[in-house]
Amino acid sequence: MVDDQNTGSKVMALGQRDYEVFRGDPTALPAKMAEIYGAIEPPPDVLRVAKFQQQVIGCYAMHSPQSPDADGKPVPFELGMVMVLDAYQRNGVGRWLVGHAIGVAESKGGRELRVPLPGPAEFFEGLGLRQVPGGFHYAMYPE
Repeated sequence: MVDDQNTGSKVMALGQRDYEVFRGDPTALPAKMAEIYGAIEPPPDVLRVAKFQQQVIGCYAMHSPQSPDADGKPVPFELGMVMVLDAYQRNGVGRWLVGHAIGVAESKGGRELRVPLPGPAEFFEGLGLRQVPGGFHYAMYPE
């Protein structure tokens, strides 16, 4: 544990190889994450968790598009939640989770990721998402 220079609180110092991302079980989420996850409507069909020493330390929830819109255009994937427990923030866990979500969306044929969350803007913009009305947007390009 080390002191967070911004908040003065104790945080865990992790390296990228200290945690892994797995398919998640909503019933195994910590209380705060479970509360936010449970409020997402409709319920997301993708849940992934970051674990450190078998403990869930972060997660993301995403909606996969079900079908093209009325004009035949692909509907973007939608990241409805990304969260990291306070003690594990500022270790790259959130960055890793958003990158993982982009990878999952791409592997399922996604071309866009919409993030209808208020921010933090510097976090999402630092990952290459651009701010748009109502949140953030990431365009994926085929190779």
